[in-house]
Amino acid sequence: MSKHAAVKPPDVEEATSLNLVPMVDIMFLMLLFFMLGSDMGQRELEEVTLPLASTIKEDKGDAPKEGRTTINVYHDLKRGASCPEFEKKDGSGICRNDEHWKVGIRGHDYNPKDKLELDKLRGLLKRDADEGKAVIGDRVSERLVMIRADKAAPYGAVQHVMNICAECGIYKIEVGAAQPSPDK
Repeated sequence: MSKHAAVKPPDVEEATSLNLVPMVDIMFLMLLFFMLGSDMGQRELEEVTLPLASTIKEDKGDAPKEGRTTINVYHDLKRGASCPEFEKKDGSGICRNDEHWKVGIRGHDYNPKDKLELDKLRGLLKRDADEGKAVIGDRVSERLVMIRADKAAPYGAVQHVMNICAECGIYKIEVGAAQPSPDK
């Protein structure tokens, strides 16, 4: 036998497969995370045209998100319905149909004229208030509430929300407003 005999190359496995199960698991977890995260962010701020104020304190976003409850009072219609009074082109539309106005908090809508729905809202705000009472005592909550009411909203709806906050021991209430443009 010669020194330079041919060496047989190792056997090459032709069929290789890639395990995709971990990648699919991660993709589903990411999809779930983004779906839940985007849904909660959208539901806190409904479409509201804030009233103009001559002076405002700018919200710098420094209030802790977990320590503040945002409540929206806004015009809401069932799908396909319209409200010609509210949808005037010049922005002066005022709707006084109580069924069109909703109080929204964390994706749940309540009718401000329905006593049963206001009781549900009261229960939700009571739970929020109880989270902030550990600091001060059993009567007053440290919970912050931001009420964002549409400029055409009936004041009675906002008043109901403020009264419920007071009943629950929440007294740190802010009302959202828009700053007029500097050219006016």
